[in-house]
Amino acid sequence: MALEEQKSTAFIVRLLKNPALHGFTPLQKEEHILQFLSQNSSQLYPTLSSSNFFPNKNWDQIWSLLTKTLFTEINKEMLPALKSIIEEKLDFTFVSFLRQQNYPFTKLKEELYNFISALLEKPELRRAYTGPLTALWVDFTEKYIDQVFVRREYIHFELTKVQRLKMSREEIKNMIDASILLRPAVFILSAIESAGAVESVSGLVQPHFVDKVFKVLKKKLPFLPDELLRSSLNSNVSFIENRFLEATARLTAIFTGRCRTFNPHTKTDRGADTPDKSWFSIARRNYRFYGYDIKILDELYKISAENDW
Repeated sequence: MALEEQKSTAFIVRLLKNPALHGFTPLQKEEHILQFLSQNSSQLYPTLSSSNFFPNKNWDQIWSLLTKTLFTEINKEMLPALKSIIEEKLDFTFVSFLRQQNYPFTKLKEELYNFISALLEKPELRRAYTGPLTALWVDFTEKYIDQVFVRREYIHFELTKVQRLKMSREEIKNMIDASILLRPAVFILSAIESAGAVESVSGLVQPHFVDKVFKVLKKKLPFLPDELLRSSLNSNVSFIENRFLEATARLTAIFTGRCRTFNPHTKTDRGADTPDKSWFSIARRNYRFYGYDIKILDELYKISAENDW
């Protein structure tokens, strides 16, 4: 078994060194490799089932061995990055504003890290975290919310007047980032408990399901304010069918959607749209399917166009 693990590790490490994966975050790399293995299983199986690799094993057994190794290798980079995001990047002073009471932030960050890292042990949750962790990894919220506060248009109005976040710009950024971090927690329930509640293609859920998950999260994360938990969970609900969703929830959905495939090293061909502008343009055409707020998309599209993002 030890020899098989060595061969599996060598194979996965070689795939991870592929130059085509340069610039991608750990979970993006993981997703690309899983797609590669799945799409090329028939071509890979003769080689991987040979005496040089895993003889006498069927594809399901090989898949199980390789994915386990892949998760282990990705965790070596991802978990330290997650800890850095929670402990160094995120500022939770906005929690005191929402709860009107102090909570030891060191303990909050420690418990939050333990909660998220436990979620990441589940393969289906790892896929849901590709967009959120990428958004946090590249500070995606920062540049757009800065521009939102300069423009003071629709998004700014929704945040400050409708949602009534009487916070500083930095506190609002951090609340959105915390909402992004917790977004996949909507899938914390088992497959049986979630049956029929999650749209298989768009990933959207129904409000009654959010209410069910909210009660679970309240018990697991009692140190976080209801407003934050609601924002993160509601980002999985369609704005088209639920017009009272928080602005932070609507932004969370869009930012995580954009960052699922975000690569800061992408080069733009002459005459082509820049990466963000291109993504927002496509999202505007498909906003109903994904439940996005079209007015937020319009403003983000303009911001990306004006800044060549």
